[in-house]
Amino acid sequence: AEYPFTNFLHAGVRAEAVSFDKDDAIGGERYDLQPFVALPLERAWGFVRPELAWRETRYSLDRGTDSSPSRGQSIASLDAGLYFDRDTQLFDLPLRQTLEPRLYYLRVPYRAQDNLPIFDTQDLTFSFAQLFRPNRFTGADRQMDADQATLALTTRLIDDAGGNELLRLSVGQIRYFDDQ
Repeated sequence: AEYPFTNFLHAGVRAEAVSFDKDDAIGGERYDLQPFVALPLERAWGFVRPELAWRETRYSLDRGTDSSPSRGQSIASLDAGLYFDRDTQLFDLPLRQTLEPRLYYLRVPYRAQDNLPIFDTQDLTFSFAQLFRPNRFTGADRQMDADQATLALTTRLIDDAGGNELLRLSVGQIRYFDDQ
């Protein structure tokens, strides 16, 4: 849940409680809480979205040497983009062409997670959207560490008459400042 306190200050918490039970494997409960504070600035010409979060994941396991392992981790991100457009024509069809540069910075310090079980976590399939995610894993059992910036560029051709998007081209690259 996210709550806007003012136009420029949002806070909230992402939360999950799950119970895992399997006959031939370790089971238990996982509690994942991520309170956050964001200062989004959204305008017609672009956006800036800084966010600070703390991710706390705790377990209550039915067996093992450590029945209540946990992980606490800070997550900081800055997502910023601009929006430019111009009128153009292609085969006498009036179009609007956009140019949309985007910068995403992510900082998540390393935390050892070997003592945490893996219930439902796996790597995500890489896609363009993955360039702007704070975690490369599904599920809450693993949180990636990161010190990285993504630079991307999207251009679109939009039919001026109907508003339909006729073409979208996107390219992006992640620059890693530390090994993961």
